[in-house]
Amino acid sequence: MTAEQQSVEHRIDIVLSPELLPAYLQPGSVAVIIDVLRASTTIVTALQHKATAIYTLETVEEAERMARIGKLVGAERNVVRCPFARFGNDPAEYTEAAVGGREIYFTTTNGTRTIKKAMAEGYDVVIGTFVNLSAVADYCRDRDVLAVCAGWQGRPSKEDALFAASLCDTLAETHRVVTDVSQMVVELWQMHKGHLTDYIKESNHYPRMVAAGKEGALDYCLTTDATRTLPIARMEGESIKITTHKP
Repeated sequence: MTAEQQSVEHRIDIVLSPELLPAYLQPGSVAVIIDVLRASTTIVTALQHKATAIYTLETVEEAERMARIGKLVGAERNVVRCPFARFGNDPAEYTEAAVGGREIYFTTTNGTRTIKKAMAEGYDVVIGTFVNLSAVADYCRDRDVLAVCAGWQGRPSKEDALFAASLCDTLAETHRVVTDVSQMVVELWQMHKGHLTDYIKESNHYPRMVAAGKEGALDYCLTTDATRTLPIARMEGESIKITTHKP
């Protein structure tokens, strides 16, 4: 690598759990929030299908209050839709007929809390998953990146880590993977990217989806570049509002 190439090189790192975010001090970085199964995929799909905005909520109680005043609510805990909510956390529910032209108030077990943690650290937050990989990579190409995995209740998950590694792979010409753990995850991606679906079926989370009857979402959640939709999170007062990025 030439001195000129080194001068324009950017950093990319993988944060395997939102609990680890305070250990990664990269001001000015893009934080790509990753919850492949399924919050990231659901958010991307809802905005692709012309939802005007998604407001993330931390608690079930907040979501239930929004439902009581007539807001359109998506709420999930432990894979299952909350009984008061119109939607759960399944991208197939968020059709254009159901969400087009409407705002959604959304809470999930892992994804929405990870968005809040990254916003609290001051990062520029985008939502990424396999279905919008290229759009995410293009947005990140001239910035340092933290690929932040939502995982499961504070613990790392295979599917989120592998998407983070696929983003590292996609940005390999412009970004340097900076830590040992990130390099190890990229090596794991290289080993398993050719049979990703079978490998993810061996994960901890897939049996939870099967038990809830949601295993049908897996193929779509692992589909690369189904859309160019890129969700961006911004603060609106004290609320986190996610809208589609307009280049």
